[in-house]
Amino acid sequence: MFVIKNEIQFDTAHFLSGYEGKCANIHGHRYRLIVSIRCETLHKDGHLRGMVDDFGSIKSILKEVELFFDHKMLVEDNEDGRKVKESLCALPNNFAVLCLPFRPTCEEMARYIYKMLYQKGLAVSEVELFETPTNSCIYFE
Repeated sequence: MFVIKNEIQFDTAHFLSGYEGKCANIHGHRYRLIVSIRCETLHKDGHLRGMVDDFGSIKSILKEVELFFDHKMLVEDNEDGRKVKESLCALPNNFAVLCLPFRPTCEEMARYIYKMLYQKGLAVSEVELFETPTNSCIYFE
């Protein structure tokens, strides 16, 4: 079995609707995403001969994930999230706010990113998303 990994980082703020505690306030993180691609055999011929996949191809797909999340405010697509989005978008700063179909926790984001990568044709085996240097979530199917 072969496993190759690639990593990106991005900065994002989020609001956790209904959360009680310190993180009930809008706050941000420097996320670190490690993606694992697993394969039992290497390519036998062509330009990928002897490889699981092309690191450059993986990196370009991960760049799309980075651009999707980087320097955005993440909110859940519910009443509270829409109010936050409306308030921020009413300011003259042209804030980038993403309304997501889930509460933007580390766990939900890891699952969402896994599915994004899979839909883009990446043979992803797992993603590990670090919300802080010491807190992460691993998602795999």
